[in-house]
Amino acid sequence: MSTGRHLSFPFGIAKDGRTLTAGTLDAEVLQELEQLVLTNPGERLFLPAFGGGVTRLLFESTDENTVSIAKATLTQAIQTWLAGRVNLQNVDVSSSGSAISIVITYQVAGATSTVQAVFQRSAL
Repeated sequence: MSTGRHLSFPFGIAKDGRTLTAGTLDAEVLQELEQLVLTNPGERLFLPAFGGGVTRLLFESTDENTVSIAKATLTQAIQTWLAGRVNLQNVDVSSSGSAISIVITYQVAGATSTVQAVFQRSAL
């Protein structure tokens, strides 16, 4: 596992003119997870398979099929791209009307605490 300085997400410049970095390993891993979840496959020029594809849910109906596909796609993406960084415990995707909620439960590799990342789209 890499232990050097990592750029923050989203990218930014600090007051001293240097690039912002993630403050802790937990913050760094959460930022990596956010990048993965919010990137659609095909968006990254040299990593066309990278991405969880959740942003496409903004334009999809929230039926049971969409929920199942989102859960499977996210689980596969996290296990593929963050395998050495997180121990994935659960991906829960649920919908109610046009609202959708994604809760990803994981542990940072080597840590004992459990973290939940929540992504939501409110009802339109």
